[in-house]
Amino acid sequence: MADYRQYPVVPRGPGRGGRQDPSGPYQGYPLGQTQGKGPKKKGKPSTLWRVVFVIALIVFVGSLIALGVIGFGYLSGRNVYNDVAPLGLQDTADVEGSSLADLTVDWAALLEKNPDTVGWVYIPGTVVNYPIVHTTDNEKYLTADFLGGQGAVVRFGTLFLDAANKGDFSDPNSFIYGHHMNDGSMFACIDTFRDADEFNAHRTIYILTPQANYRLTTFSLVICNGNDPLAQPRFSSPGEMQQYFQDKIDRSVVTPSGPAIAAQDISKCIVLVTCDYSVTDGRAALFASVVETSTPTGSSGQQGAGEVGPDDIAAIGDATAAL
Repeated sequence: MADYRQYPVVPRGPGRGGRQDPSGPYQGYPLGQTQGKGPKKKGKPSTLWRVVFVIALIVFVGSLIALGVIGFGYLSGRNVYNDVAPLGLQDTADVEGSSLADLTVDWAALLEKNPDTVGWVYIPGTVVNYPIVHTTDNEKYLTADFLGGQGAVVRFGTLFLDAANKGDFSDPNSFIYGHHMNDGSMFACIDTFRDADEFNAHRTIYILTPQANYRLTTFSLVICNGNDPLAQPRFSSPGEMQQYFQDKIDRSVVTPSGPAIAAQDISKCIVLVTCDYSVTDGRAALFASVVETSTPTGSSGQQGAGEVGPDDIAAIGDATAAL
């Protein structure tokens, strides 16, 4: 039988837990560590890390401030039009079931607040329910709201009729411009009409003026560059007008459902224009044909404020710029 006494054992010290004898062969090596690797010391954060942290903090705080300013700008813009709304088309629940002649707004109050007022536009099922203004300067209402205010960051502007158009909407082709706001207000909903279901669900538009009320049906949505010569208010002949509208029907990005509107049947059109972000400097132009016209109840039919004829306009800027 082998004598195991010949194999040396690690001597145990007198302490509990069987710690090695400090005089034994493992002396100087704390448990769980190997020779040459002592405990690591925690260093202080590097200067670079501190700089990165400070910069990130500044950017974060700056972003919060910017978002707050933008949010306040949108709130202020909405408040302006919420204040104006009671003067416009209020009872919208049964507009489509009402007589066109009975639809009215408080023109006296609107003109008192803004003498440039020439109309009101309403698209059932959308947020579009706003006043329309008109001047000889297409730049003015790109930034000024209905009451003349201009936000520091967010500028709602006002829906305005092209300076080249007559202020009483008597032209065969009238253009109304409005911003594509990120909160979905103004003319932002036009962008959703790229979807055929959305387009066909909102084909009716109402334009009210002091002289006449119009019910329109949309027939085309054209996406184009801002330099596209869409804004043609008048035509030299019926043939030129028919050719113009046929071109817009052919260029439509959606196909209307139901009875089609032929180019030769369009005698009066109103176009709603806003920015489109799918192309560089893009525009979305919603074409609508007047299918019913009526003199508002109680109206004298006289020409209202804001009418500007072509002979009164010396120079007209690009109406599709900077929407």
